[in-house]
Amino acid sequence: KSIIGVYMGNTISDIDIPLYADLYRQGRINLDDLISNRIALSEINEGYEKLEKGETARSVVVFD
Repeated sequence: KSIIGVYMGNTISDIDIPLYADLYRQGRINLDDLISNRIALSEINEGYEKLEKGETARSVVVFD
């Protein structure tokens, strides 16, 4: 038995991230349903508190 650490799974970020972005823009994958909450940068502390309490699964910081 062994323990193997990973960073971003088994991803080649220079290839995979642009691919996922293109698939999202084409409407071929739905990422919107993975977002629990959209918050401003000024709400980041509250966002972490909700995450720690289990009140939200994933927040995205938006810059308007």
